[in-house]
Amino acid sequence: MLTTDFTYIRWIGDRKGIEKKTKTWDKLIVDRERETRTWVDYIRQFLYHGRSVYAYYNNHWAGFAPGSISLFTEMWKEFR
Repeated sequence: MLTTDFTYIRWIGDRKGIEKKTKTWDKLIVDRERETRTWVDYIRQFLYHGRSVYAYYNNHWAGFAPGSISLFTEMWKEFR
């Protein structure tokens, strides 16, 4: 049940796990395509029900926050 008129999402990831793979935050390290598709669906539902969505990526989610945003944007456009 939604109890507010907004939704706040933070994709944080596994800090220790990703830092074993990289210490440089310049490219995607973990394939999060499946999870991103799921989140696109969720966010579309939140918006459909009139909720504002505030969403933020951390580098630990997939290794590169700007890359995660690009992946999300590409998938968002596919569902138009």
